[in-house]
Amino acid sequence: MSTHTTVNNHPTGDGAGPQGDGAAMQTDKSETARDGAALHQALAIATAEEREDIMRETVRTQLADVLAPTVIDDDSNFLENGLTSLTALELTRNLMTLTDVEIPLVAILEYPTPAQLGHYLAEAYAAVNSDDGATA
Repeated sequence: MSTHTTVNNHPTGDGAGPQGDGAAMQTDKSETARDGAALHQALAIATAEEREDIMRETVRTQLADVLAPTVIDDDSNFLENGLTSLTALELTRNLMTLTDVEIPLVAILEYPTPAQLGHYLAEAYAAVNSDDGATA
């Protein structure tokens, strides 16, 4: 029924071969930069409704990465799916890196599902980018 937009398409453990932690971190950062660039390109040409869909899918993808191997639905509550304070920090950091939108940690509690947080992120992204970088 729903179309899935692939934003962060890499399997768990990708890039963490026999190298040390520094090499794995560099690979993860470069993949995140590529994913972030692709996300920004998709958001730039998207309508408001499409932007919300893209953000919701981005939240679901990042949450699934943090809580692997949990399957996340649009209306799945973060805390009920095992999100902890530590994984909430990781989720918000990943989303901020991808979207370039400042996300207060309390947003996880105020918007506790991918659908709600995706809506919030879509609006925040539009506000930040409507005035060429002016803060919302």
